[in-house]
Amino acid sequence: MTGELCKLFCSCYPQFNMTPERFGSLLVSGDSHVITHNESGVLTGFVITEGAALRLICVAPEHRHRGIGRLLLSEAEGYIASQGFRTVFTGGVSSRFLIGADKASWGFFEGQGYTSVGGCDEMLIRLKDFTFDESRFKGHKTARYGWYNGDPETLRKAVAEVDEDWVQYFEDGCRCYAATVEGETASFCLVSYDAQNYLTDAFGRVGMPGCVGTVPKYRGKGIGIELVARVTEHLKNEGMDISFIFFTGVADWYRKLGYEVFVTEVFGRKDFDQNTKEETV
Repeated sequence: MTGELCKLFCSCYPQFNMTPERFGSLLVSGDSHVITHNESGVLTGFVITEGAALRLICVAPEHRHRGIGRLLLSEAEGYIASQGFRTVFTGGVSSRFLIGADKASWGFFEGQGYTSVGGCDEMLIRLKDFTFDESRFKGHKTARYGWYNGDPETLRKAVAEVDEDWVQYFEDGCRCYAATVEGETASFCLVSYDAQNYLTDAFGRVGMPGCVGTVPKYRGKGIGIELVARVTEHLKNEGMDISFIFFTGVADWYRKLGYEVFVTEVFGRKDFDQNTKEETV
């Protein structure tokens, strides 16, 4: 069944080009629930839920505009409600796959009573096309760049100034590239190699700069953008094929380095009656 689901998914989203194995590892697990629609023994659509989230809904291109999507969505909502949830969300919580509804499909959800509560862009750059040129930047005139090897708690305090929710990801020994000014952490970035996510099969080795932030007192000096440029060049030198930016609201900032939006996602929600419990994802 996973192979059939993946084949249909790739016909709807050819830019993802995932193998059945990758598709199964990212979306089909013991916590997921799959609802299918078949006609004459042929799979024409499916929806995958996990908890209160709609992880994915697909209808074969040649079978669209016949109400199959609305039928699948209604069945999925009924299942989620039967599990005791009072709210359904588009997307999910895994950084390995979409965390919202693809913007191209948002009109469908909006037409079925969903409300947008935000969104994000996910971006990438093909590293063969990227070259770091220090002369393009000005941050190095103020800051020094390199792998963070200082006190982990000091780093976490700097992270908390940017986003307290990120502190949990900066564990002792984490791979963090940082910019310092007179010994103070000015900017930081987690670095991941060979991320196994939805881009891996289509693009090859995926590197990821993550939790990129600049402490407020050091903003506006070009430090953060140079830090990301240096990390991007590092990922290229490490043999990554692309650098991937997961979940950002500052796409124009990353475009300065040549990153392109791969997908825009909308965080949608729809409330059921008040007699069932709510789960926040």
